[in-house]
Amino acid sequence: MTTKQTHNFRPFFTLVKNANNATNALAVCNWCITKHGSLAVAQLKPECFTTNRARLCRGHLLKCQNFREYNTEEEVQRILALQIPEDIKKRKKKDGIIFL
Repeated sequence: MTTKQTHNFRPFFTLVKNANNATNALAVCNWCITKHGSLAVAQLKPECFTTNRARLCRGHLLKCQNFREYNTEEEVQRILALQIPEDIKKRKKKDGIIFL
C-alpha cells in the first residue's frame, strides 16, 4: 500500500470535501480564512479556494492579496520558491533520468 505525500503548499491550506470531485479535495487558503473570519465564509468565495494540487495552490498564493498582507516580502518569496512535485517529475523525464 502506498501513501501519497502531501505537497509543500499543504500547510497553507485547509482541505474540505469537494462536492464535484470526491477524489480531489478543495484547498481553502488559510490567509483568506483569517481575512474573512471563518472557513465557512471563505469556502464560498471562489477567489479563496482551489483544487488541492501543488501547482494550483502555488498559483492561488501568487494572486492572493491576503497572503501578501499577512506575510513579509521575504516570507512570501520563501513560500513561493517551494518545489512543486510535478515540476520535479517533468524535469527528470525531460533529462531522461529514470529511477527504479
